[in-house]
Amino acid sequence: MRHGNGQQQGLYTDQGQTPELLPQAYPPTVPAGTSYSGATSPGTLQNSNDLTNPSTGISTGTQNLTQAQRLQQEALRNQQRILGLRRKPGPTEFQQMVAATTGRTLPIFGASTFANALPSTFAPVGDIAVTPDYVIGPGDQLRLQIWGQVNLRETFTVDRTGAISLPGAGTIHVAGLRFDQLTDFLRSQLARVYRNFDLNVNMGQLRSIQVFVVGEAQMPGSYTISSLSTLLNALFLSGGPKPQGSLRDIQVKRGGKTIVHFDLYDMLLHGDKSNDVQLSSGDVIFIPPAGKQIAVVGSVNNPAIYELRDETTIEQVLKLAGGRTNIAVNSQARVERIYDHVVRSILEVNLSESSPFKIQDGDIVTINAIVDRFKDAVTLRGNVANPGRYVWHPGMRVSDLIPNKDALITRSFWQRKNDLGQMTVNYEPEPVRDAQGVLQPRSVYSPYSSTLQNRSPQQLNSMGTQSNSIADQGEVNQYGADQNQYVVQDQYGVVQDQYGNYQDQYGGEAPNQMPPAPGQSSSSTPNQTNPAQRGTPNTSAGGNSVGEALTGGVGRFPVKTNVVLSAPDIDWSYAVIERQNATTLKTSLLPFNLGKVILDGDQSQNLELQPGDVVTIFSTADIRVPTSEQTRFVRLEGEFVGAGVYSVRPGETLRQLLRRAGGFTPDAYLYASEFTRESTRRVQQQRLNEYADQLEVQAATASAAGNATALNAQDAAAATAAASSAQTSIAQLRRAQPNGRIVLQLKPDSRGADSVPDLALEDGDRFVVPKVPATVSVEGEVYSANAFLFKRGERTIDYLREAGGPDRQADMKHAFVLRADGSVYSQQYGNIKKATIFPGDTIVIPPQLQRMSIMRNLIDIGTIVSQFGIGIAAINLLK
Repeated sequence: MRHGNGQQQGLYTDQGQTPELLPQAYPPTVPAGTSYSGATSPGTLQNSNDLTNPSTGISTGTQNLTQAQRLQQEALRNQQRILGLRRKPGPTEFQQMVAATTGRTLPIFGASTFANALPSTFAPVGDIAVTPDYVIGPGDQLRLQIWGQVNLRETFTVDRTGAISLPGAGTIHVAGLRFDQLTDFLRSQLARVYRNFDLNVNMGQLRSIQVFVVGEAQMPGSYTISSLSTLLNALFLSGGPKPQGSLRDIQVKRGGKTIVHFDLYDMLLHGDKSNDVQLSSGDVIFIPPAGKQIAVVGSVNNPAIYELRDETTIEQVLKLAGGRTNIAVNSQARVERIYDHVVRSILEVNLSESSPFKIQDGDIVTINAIVDRFKDAVTLRGNVANPGRYVWHPGMRVSDLIPNKDALITRSFWQRKNDLGQMTVNYEPEPVRDAQGVLQPRSVYSPYSSTLQNRSPQQLNSMGTQSNSIADQGEVNQYGADQNQYVVQDQYGVVQDQYGNYQDQYGGEAPNQMPPAPGQSSSSTPNQTNPAQRGTPNTSAGGNSVGEALTGGVGRFPVKTNVVLSAPDIDWSYAVIERQNATTLKTSLLPFNLGKVILDGDQSQNLELQPGDVVTIFSTADIRVPTSEQTRFVRLEGEFVGAGVYSVRPGETLRQLLRRAGGFTPDAYLYASEFTRESTRRVQQQRLNEYADQLEVQAATASAAGNATALNAQDAAAATAAASSAQTSIAQLRRAQPNGRIVLQLKPDSRGADSVPDLALEDGDRFVVPKVPATVSVEGEVYSANAFLFKRGERTIDYLREAGGPDRQADMKHAFVLRADGSVYSQQYGNIKKATIFPGDTIVIPPQLQRMSIMRNLIDIGTIVSQFGIGIAAINLLK
């Protein structure tokens, strides 16, 4: 139900596809202090000081509002309900045909003006200036102020007869007068009774009028609106024309005659609303069906469906559409036309001709865009400083496009070089506090402490009061969510990742632990994406690798330099010209040797260019070049005479590089050396992912079988718990990070560079050689897991005895020895208890898995350690 001034009268029913309007009577004016309630019958007024929402019955608390304001609020709520009943009309048949032809649904021009219109401004208002030609009528309020011989200040309402009653002056008929005539008329009437007075007249609340909107309107019906309302106000109130309705011949009928033909295009295109007449009570607004319609699509500013009134040329149509865009073809248009309502044809229209081309009903006008083609231009792209299009001239060659080597240095290269000079943060570690917050004597808090390095974020968070001192100075963060890498960040912004590398929050890379060798350049550059270059992971799940554990040293400090390639090298041996044959339109490739052109000035490779050519310059990252031509940096760390970062010479092997670096120190323990490679790490990671996928399938199969054979609820619960534990273990396995270690198969007594394999080197290789350790580690299910002093000749059983022997949870059948060189010795190779132990070896006793029989059947820890390079931390996967 809708009511109140400015609202359509009537009830909407829910039957049918569109709302049905049931007309009803409604008084043109509303007495003060009353409101219309949906709880009563239509047209009934009830006194109320508090307006109640007809749809909810909830008081809106409007006791302090004027009657006009209350009606305005009620009008707004009713209009919102009206909008809820509106349904977006579907496309017309012509719109559907245009969409099928052009592949695009075009809007009807002007229809969006009324879309979602909320005409809340059509409630009675009292603060709008009344125009001088406003005609007084029944229901208007006149505010009179008289002073002099008589003093009077009162508001009078024009009654249905068109008159007001003034004290002492009687009834005065004012209906039909213009507002600019009213003051003089009343002064003349009062002058018959009074002398020596002055008069001021203002309009109070204006009357409401009733108009009718019929024809192709969105919501036809009877509307009670303000007497100041115009044709446009009523159109907005009724939702505007339907898609089938005309926007160019909207008629206002008064007294049986059409007083105006309103063209909405005048207002939309030119801002002209001179024909927007003020409405009178009883006016009929008629919206006829739409006239001729055409579509304009393509490179115009406002592609849409337009309505035509008179005979129209194609230039006039394009003007309606806002003109052609700056990329439109100016000389030609395409018109699709329907002939005799039978067939369709296509016409090519020359827009440059003087004779105008007439547009007919149903035409579809298409303006094409220019072709994205450059005249007399060549394109340079790839590994160059300034890629782009360049002007071609006759006789132009490659050397004209690339005059020197500097033209091949990319802007990103210089940006990375400039970043190397950024300031880094140096600091002294803060002293640590005890559980009560007291500083410990001679103790220094270090973010590099193994206590923190080997703890997971969960363990750090569970350290209780001890973590307060850490929380005061930093926090545990997580970065690289795809790799689940955990870091510890201190108050200075320096973070340590799980690999033991450091990086400040400003992008500074963790420094090397060893200075570069003499003659080698060093730099500091962020490198967060290449684990092989920033330091290979020690272990996958928090444990130190053998090589790192045995390296020794006075401590671990933030790395301030990291030598890496700032950008891929230029591929000097190959560049190419793409050229399209103008006759066959086939593309051919013309390769040339870039180095001979730029470096040697070889004119045989300095090919001549043609318009439209595309010259592509490659880097070694784009096309893999022979290893001998690649720039490779290799890190030698630990017990080397010249530890540092070395640039590998063409054809140089590991053994040759070791000799060039001066060989090993006397303390070098080659058997425990760790050689890691990024390509190997990627292969290990892929194999680990495939292995985890297989485990998931097998675990799901085993879980289904367990549930199928369960005899009671207890068995079913046990099977469910086992399946959940299996999924947890597999998830932990997926988080493990292989270290890319290659077992060099060195012997415990290996010495010198000649004992190292003559291995070809790759960029990012890292070779760490520790000194001879003094301990052997025993891990897993023993009574005292620890590191024990190495004693020559002792075997596994001897160290197990020192560790107190296996505990009740130990699984001796699957025990193994992780050798210092990265290999694994298990029961498959002999009696594990009698295995000879060497310095740096680790004896691992895994747990029994009675509670997780699924995983016991699926996972072999020794296999994981030996095949995927994730170290002894694998034993934690099944805990």
